[in-house]
Amino acid sequence: MNPDLQNLKELQVADREMSRLSQEIAALPRRVAVIEAKLADSQARKEKAAASLKAGEGVKRKLESQIQDLQLKISKYRDQMLGVKTNQEYRALTTEVEFAQTHIRDFEDKILEGMLSAESLEKDLKAAEAELKAEAVEIEKEKAEARSRTEIDEKELAEWNAKRDKLRAAITPDVLRHYDRVLKLRGSAMAEAVDHKCSACQVMLRPQMYNDVRTLEQFLICDSCHRILWYDPARDVPPAKPETAVSAEAGPTGG
Repeated sequence: MNPDLQNLKELQVADREMSRLSQEIAALPRRVAVIEAKLADSQARKEKAAASLKAGEGVKRKLESQIQDLQLKISKYRDQMLGVKTNQEYRALTTEVEFAQTHIRDFEDKILEGMLSAESLEKDLKAAEAELKAEAVEIEKEKAEARSRTEIDEKELAEWNAKRDKLRAAITPDVLRHYDRVLKLRGSAMAEAVDHKCSACQVMLRPQMYNDVRTLEQFLICDSCHRILWYDPARDVPPAKPETAVSAEAGPTGG
């Protein structure tokens, strides 16, 4: 085989592997971001439950303060009732006391509702904290695995890069320049010739060119896509014919 052709085939493998590894390495920040987003979502649920619980406690304290204020007013009204001189004044103070007591009952009902809600919120908070703790462990594990995979990729990338440099140094400069141009333009610079066609662009090759490609001795380029053509000699080996089953049945014997 033409030395340039053999080196180019190996170079294409190296370039593909380097491209794959580079993409995996570049994807690490995105993978970590997705992983951390899961943790942030759990953290947000925990913070929301904690904030709701805290808000409920604030409402309860405010209602308790209002109840105390009303109780002080009731005590004041009752003290005033001891010194009134007319039924009209007494009835007015009684109305104020009843009005305050109605508000106290309303506030107490709201406090009770808040306590029931707080129980549910406390359960939500504990569940969110447990979920966050479990996810934090799992997510750190996922991040460690992602970083470990990237370290392996970076090591492999360095090995392929060294092999690639060695291959490029062994290829004729003009041939290498053509390879680089087509690779940049089309994403691949080589194509196998199969059934008289370029396997990349599917354009038929001239009979003489196809025969020349099959010798593997010449550097030939597809007239259509300009990829460097190569041929797999294994295609010339005819498929093995299945063995014919031999009957084991014995023939008739003479008497």
